Amino acid sequence: MSFDAREFRNALGCFATGITVVTSQGAAGEPLGVTVNSFSSVSLDPPLVLFSLAHVGGHCQEFLSSGKFAVNILTPEQRHLSDRFSMNHDNRFEGVDHLIGENGSPVFESSLAVFECETHAVHEAGDHAVFICRVTNVVMADQEEALLFHKGQYHTL
Repeated sequence: MSFDAREFRNALGCFATGITVVTSQGAAGEPLGVTVNSFSSVSLDPPLVLFSLAHVGGHCQEFLSSGKFAVNILTPEQRHLSDRFSMNHDNRFEGVDHLIGENGSPVFESSLAVFECETHAVHEAGDHAVFICRVTNVVMADQEEALLFHKGQYHTL
């Protein structure tokens, strides 16, 4: 390789992405959540989306066990959620308003869109697990602006 890990990460940062917080419920019923920008549509029929989680941190093992998720697409007003759920906190949900969706996963009411889903397949990919999920419910807001991430900084669309 003619590049190092930092160069690779910086080059990946050239691709603007939306920001999501993917949520689930732990074995003891506790809410789980992690900021994810590796979200993408996969298929319209059946309705499939994907996201990936690092094996270290980010509740990967708990998400694998749960099998049910909510992908909350964030608005610029929800930047604080992106920051909060990207850091290691014992209880990331403490003081955070949320509802419980149809599949039992936490949802943020003011999200641009929420995709509730369940595991369709999981693929190992280096230091991440790629979750391909079947969408079971979709909720969209009237909000038009999305929170984006590009070259290490937040932007809006």
